[in-house]
Amino acid sequence: MRTVRNKLIWFLVIILAVGLLGGCKKGKNGDKELPSSQGFTKDVVMRIDGHDVSYAEANIYLLSMREEVETLYGEGVWDFKFTRDGRTYAELMKDELLEKIIYIKLVGFMANEFDVALGADDVLQVNDYTKNFLNGITEDTAKRYGITEDLVRSIYTDNVLAKKVYETVTLNVDARPDERETERSDFYYLFKTKVYTDNEGNPVTVTGDSLRELRGDMKILLERALAAEDFYNFAKEQTDAPNVEITIGRDSYDRDITDMLFALPEGAISNIVETSDGLYIFCRKNKINAAETQRAEEEAFAKICKEYFEELYKKWRANSKVEINEALWDAM
Repeated sequence: MRTVRNKLIWFLVIILAVGLLGGCKKGKNGDKELPSSQGFTKDVVMRIDGHDVSYAEANIYLLSMREEVETLYGEGVWDFKFTRDGRTYAELMKDELLEKIIYIKLVGFMANEFDVALGADDVLQVNDYTKNFLNGITEDTAKRYGITEDLVRSIYTDNVLAKKVYETVTLNVDARPDERETERSDFYYLFKTKVYTDNEGNPVTVTGDSLRELRGDMKILLERALAAEDFYNFAKEQTDAPNVEITIGRDSYDRDITDMLFALPEGAISNIVETSDGLYIFCRKNKINAAETQRAEEEAFAKICKEYFEELYKKWRANSKVEINEALWDAM
């Protein structure tokens, strides 16, 4: 199973469209003296295991995040009080950004330990990213935030290197997902709902005599389904659902239900299954849906890799020395 789509935790993609940063409304920081905490120069915003992160570098990350968030939620989202203690969305995003930068740096620092280096294709990718970024900002923006070609290339190099470290470390993870948990199978099904909408649009669950009547009707439908020549067409005529085909995994319903369904041979019809939303009759279409099973295996393995790497990173993070230029960071 080598087609696993490993994804780097918190991997920051900052490919920007042309003109993306052209509308930044920040003041011209270069026109005024920047604040600095003791032990830092004005152009260093943090120090990670002795390696300085410049104000300009942090700004590139910050601007990229800002544009992405404003595109999704609008410019007014930053002052929104997001927590009970009154913290704004801007404060939360800066905390997240801080951890992202630390993550990318610390993971990249492990490249030598795992014998990871950028190949020719990686360098070409970095160069393309750098070119696209620089084409997407104005000269005024570059000057305002101290953005240079070398700095942008360095940031993309860090990101690609961190991604390669993740892929290298997780490449030979021994653990594999339980085959039973990733198995997927196709079923036809007939569904009768227990939940209706009243005249005011509120959901109403059938109870009492109405539910007993529904259960009785479902028993009659089961008898008819067993006698039908074609379950698929019979289900289409009787179901309350928009379709009659479904792919099921072990986690699709309660375990006793899925264990029963996966024990059915192909073409067999289940007993009535009742859940909180309604009543079902299933007919097993095939033993295994190979494509969906493979996808589930890949997702489960990717989760195992992520958890494995997270545990490693926790150790690296705990043993790292991170110093923040609080005055400058707060002013960003």
